[in-house]
Amino acid sequence: MKLSINNPLWAVACAAFVLAACSDQPEPKETAPAPAQQPAPQVQPVQPAPKPEPAPAPAAKPKPAPLPDLTAQQLADKLKQWDEKLALLQTDFIQNTSYDGVDVSRSQGKLFYDRAQNRLRLDTLSPDGFLEQTAVTDKKDIVILDENNQHVTTLSWADWQQGQPNQALFDFGNYTALLEKHSAAVQKQDGQTAVLVLTPKEGEEYTLYLTLSKRDFFPQVITIQSELMVTRADLKNTQKNKPLPADVFGGFSK
Repeated sequence: MKLSINNPLWAVACAAFVLAACSDQPEPKETAPAPAQQPAPQVQPVQPAPKPEPAPAPAAKPKPAPLPDLTAQQLADKLKQWDEKLALLQTDFIQNTSYDGVDVSRSQGKLFYDRAQNRLRLDTLSPDGFLEQTAVTDKKDIVILDENNQHVTTLSWADWQQGQPNQALFDFGNYTALLEKHSAAVQKQDGQTAVLVLTPKEGEEYTLYLTLSKRDFFPQVITIQSELMVTRADLKNTQKNKPLPADVFGGFSK
């Protein structure tokens, strides 16, 4: 018998087939609930480090008040006054000699003077500060010692001094006599220093320049010019009338 789609049995069979097909589908799995979303951590913004306060500028040292100008005679008198009161002296020096503008020699060292003993000591140092030679004198004889304090020779003070281009550097304690042998004039001066110019009244022709502090009238620079030769000594770290190192004249012997 041929089935017709209008036959009730066909409808029942189709319905049974659909139900069977539906029953073969897998059951849907239970889906786990999505984890609750954690809030994003709050990142604190990095605060820039505070800028350091600028250090206060150092207070400028007040300039010393300018001192009045003095005449050549007044400067000479002031020079004599400290020279007569000078009992002890210690100073560093740097001496340069040039000829016609060309440097020909340079020396440096320390000078010690004791009026009571009438002793003067001159240490010549190398450029790096090591002792090269010592000269010790009572202004009669002069003893030359090497860097190991060994005797080298003994000379007449007068002969040795005549060979020095800048004799005034070694004439402390005798500046009064030096001034009496020279005519004095002022080359220039400012509020703190004055340059006293000395020319011999007779004999050899040269010009001696003493750059003096107007506070104590002690030489800061001693310069002698003879024709084309110029010798300049700069004095530094000067100590007047203060105790000298012990046995500073111990190497002296006649």
